[in-house]
Parts: sequence; C-alpha cells; structure tokens
Amino acid sequence: MPRLIQALPPGPLALVGDIHGEVEALLALLHRLGVDPDRLRAARPVVFVGDLVDRGPDSIAVLEIVSRLTEAGLAHSVLGNHELNLLQEDRKEGNGWYWGDANDHAQLRGTPVPFRSRLATHAERATIRSFIRDLPLVLERDDLRVVHACWNAAEAARLPEAGDHAALADAFAEEIEADLARRGIPDRAAEERAAFEQLRDFGVRPDRHLPAVAEEDAAHQVRNPMKLLTSGAEVEVPQGGHFFVGGKWRFVARDRWWRRPVERPTVVGHYWRRRGPPIEGKMDVWDDLPPFAWAGGSADSEESPGGVFCVDYSVGRRFAERARGRDSDFDGGLAAMCWPERVLVFDDREAPVRTV
Repeated sequence: MPRLIQALPPGPLALVGDIHGEVEALLALLHRLGVDPDRLRAARPVVFVGDLVDRGPDSIAVLEIVSRLTEAGLAHSVLGNHELNLLQEDRKEGNGWYWGDANDHAQLRGTPVPFRSRLATHAERATIRSFIRDLPLVLERDDLRVVHACWNAAEAARLPEAGDHAALADAFAEEIEADLARRGIPDRAAEERAAFEQLRDFGVRPDRHLPAVAEEDAAHQVRNPMKLLTSGAEVEVPQGGHFFVGGKWRFVARDRWWRRPVERPTVVGHYWRRRGPPIEGKMDVWDDLPPFAWAGGSADSEESPGGVFCVDYSVGRRFAERARGRDSDFDGGLAAMCWPERVLVFDDREAPVRTV
C-alpha cells in the first residue's frame, strides 16, 4: 500500500496541471519542457497534479507516458479525484472509456456531447489500476506542497501513514453516513430527490432548494479526508443558487479554501481555471483573481506565507470545443509551472508566463 504523503525530489521541478486524456497536449508540453518520454530524458523532474484521465481522446496513452516516466525516476504524480473514482469503481460522466462504454457523453446546456475516447481493454484496465493505486495523495518538501484539490492539515492528520485509497474513502464515507443517519438526513434527502426525479435533466430546474441533499453532499466532501484532498471542500449554496454541472443539479458549490493562509506554497489542479478574463454567466471560482495570480498572498507575505496556485487551465474542456467544430486555438491549455522560477509554460503558446 502506498504512503499517502510522500517527499518531492530536490531541485527544480515542472508541475503539470490536469491532463484529462489530452495526449497530444501532453506530448507538446513535455517537448517544451525538455522531456523526451521515448528516450527517457528530462531537463528536470516532472510532477503531475492528478486528473490524468477522463474526457479527452486517449487517457490510456497519457497513463502509459506518465507511468513510463515515473518508472524511470523522471516523474511523480499525486492522485486526483478522477483516479480515485476509478479505484472506487464509481462510474462518472467522462470515465466511460475505462468501462468500455462507447456511449459515454456530457450534457452541455442540455445537449448530449460524446467524449469519443479510446476504450480500455480488460488488460489495460488492470495495468491502469495497478499504477494509480500506488499514487500518493500529497507530495511535499520544505518550500512546496502539491495536492490535487485542497490542503487541510487537520483532515490530513486523520489519515494513516499508508493505505488503500478506495478502502479508506469507503471507510470514512461509512462513518459519515452513520452520523447522518442518526440525524435522519439520508431519509430526508431521498424524499427531496424523489420529488425531483429529473435532477439529471438540464431542462428541468428544481423549483426549490434541497437542504438535506446539500447537507449530505457537503458532509461527504468536507468530512472525508480522501474526498477533501482530491475533490476540495464544498459548501451549501444560497436559496435558489443551485446549478447544473457534471450531469446533475447541484446544491453545494466549491469552497474557496485558498483564501485562507497556508504555511508553504501549495500547487493544486482540479478547478478549471481560465487563461482569459471571466466570462459573464459562467461559473468560475477564480473570477476574483487575474488569470496567472497566486491566491492567499504571495510566498513573501506575512499574512499568508505560502500562497496557493491552481495550475489547471482547462485543457479538459477541449472535447467540448471540438464538438463545436474547433480543432485549434483552444480556450484552455495544458500548463506546467517551472519551480522555483514560478513561470508557466503552455502546450500551445510559445512565450512563458510569469505568475504574480
């Protein structure tokens, strides 16, 4: 069983954002970083922030490249929520490729959009599972921490030194479910869901808030360390603030935990950041920061000595852009932060970008 918190290698690093099966973007970015996955050469070690898979055209090829670099000692990766879903055998929108589901699709504003991902064979599924089950949740050293979605020291302290990811997530979930059951929350949530059978239908908006559904969903995120570190904290939305994303109506939203101080610079993925200004009407938890800014203060700030940076620049949206007929000049890109320089390199842009 893997140690859940492991050490980052010393020296300069390249911290790569969520890939989501976009193998061409990965190969282009690695080339810009001076990494040759065929000859197993790298100008500096690569650290992947998780969510290697799902939505894109070839998650299998991405994992083959990452595992090859890892076995050669040239790369490290943390577990993302999309990898945890596979380990828990939790079928989600976008991971049908793993199960051989050629009909897997997203609902974008009510319109079905197929992912068109390469499907895994039985042998490939076994190889994939063997690789991702050994990934740590956190990689860290004195000047840097890498975690997929959220750092919470108190919740991380509840984790054992090593363990099976899926078994741990399930055990914490059982504890939470038992506590919720004592208070009658699951029964009330079931009644609320029964009243709105179209919770997975974009075209039928629930006409009221579902408080028990919200409490149940938030509890499973905030009180389960495995979910918290890989998916982030969630808080109940205000009355009438529910929204449709990931194939269902949601009554909780992501907590902007990065506004609170952290004791060292922390790099995450997960949050679908934009390279341009916010788009009116589009949900964006980074809409109060410039596109290439750190959150929570700089590393030199006394108020927030660490600061948090999200290196996920939404390459995972490319499947949707292709569905609209675009095959280049994508809005989202695959990014790597060169550390300690704090400079971003993109798969599709020549000039590096300095973070602020």
